Amino acid sequence: AALVEEYRARAEPLAARPAGRLATTFDRNATAGGDHALGRLIADAQLAATRAQGARIAFTNPGGIRAELRPGPDGAVTFGDVFTVQPFGNTLVTLTLSGAQLRTLLEKQWSARSYRARILQPSRGLSYAWDPTRPVGERVVTESLRLDGRRIDPAGDYRITVNDFLAGGGDGFTVLRD
Repeated sequence: AALVEEYRARAEPLAARPAGRLATTFDRNATAGGDHALGRLIADAQLAATRAQGARIAFTNPGGIRAELRPGPDGAVTFGDVFTVQPFGNTLVTLTLSGAQLRTLLEKQWSARSYRARILQPSRGLSYAWDPTRPVGERVVTESLRLDGRRIDPAGDYRITVNDFLAGGGDGFTVLRD
């Protein structure tokens, strides 16, 4: 307990530093499509951080988001708040997928072995529909898959950003590793 308290006290000045301001809470309440406000915020931040590397889409995994992001009474969000949301040392990885691989990635959100989907949290600009009545592996409605309103070309190349956990095939998204 003494060791933990020592390091908590050392980390407190950094944890208390302001990281930004929010007008409202970013929560993890899923929409009908399975994404949520906080997941989209994180994916948008990842995209903004890697646009210089050519990224056009970013995803984060919902299991990597451990708390809601709640501003203080004055709207401030601290580094400690941000770390509570994602308490990992992940780095961002930007890689190139074909449109067909992107669709495969999205299909991996459902597994025949699990009743629960692992809906990736997408950045702005990506849209698609999925049908839960279709068999696993065929749920993404291909013609609905779009980036900035334009249909994804199965043969086209798309730069995407994910965290290194996903890039290594984490949560069963092996298309990113392969």
